Amino acid sequence: MKQIDAAILQTRVEGINLRPGAFADQIGDGVVLLNFLRHLG
Repeated sequence: MKQIDAAILQTRVEGINLRPGAFADQIGDGVVLLNFLRHLG
């Protein structure tokens, strides 16, 4: 398991069903499992 770099947590994100703000605002303060999917199309 790896920790996410602080610079990534402060990156602004936007999209459908996301809260306004940084990536850290999306995942909150608790323990979170992130799964990154990559589209190869």
